[in-house]
Amino acid sequence: MTTPAQTWLAEALATKDLERVQTNIRAAAMRIGDARNHVRSARVLAADDPSLAIAACHDAIRKAVTAYMLATGLRPRAGEGAHRIVLLYARYVLGNVITDDDLTDADDIRRDRGLAEYGDYPSTQFSAEHVNASADVAERIVKAVASELSRLATRKRS
Repeated sequence: MTTPAQTWLAEALATKDLERVQTNIRAAAMRIGDARNHVRSARVLAADDPSLAIAACHDAIRKAVTAYMLATGLRPRAGEGAHRIVLLYARYVLGNVITDDDLTDADDIRRDRGLAEYGDYPSTQFSAEHVNASADVAERIVKAVASELSRLATRKRS
């Protein structure tokens, strides 16, 4: 029986939303480190530069998920919609380790990042409290993906 994750992955590969690449556990681990740094940076920047801090939260989530993708030999296609594809991958493939609430919040953070990048008056759009709540979500996702990546690396060594 085919799972929803397997169906989604097959469709994403067929439509070229995802591409196959060489697996690289070391590079994946480095992306997890970058993601952790982005969460820390977001907290530091929350009050003084909230739009950059929101982007850091988004980047932390995206880098964590793409780390897992890389470890399993996948990457999102470049261009329009790539960040949305990363979150869909997270929902279908990592939904067993990331809560539904965090996945929904991650999509909100993706939209917030769009406002921060392209909206009017981005520095007034987000409070420090909002950024810190977003950083909490990003941190939980990074931790969940890092744990799953560790399990994956252990299975590959066995």
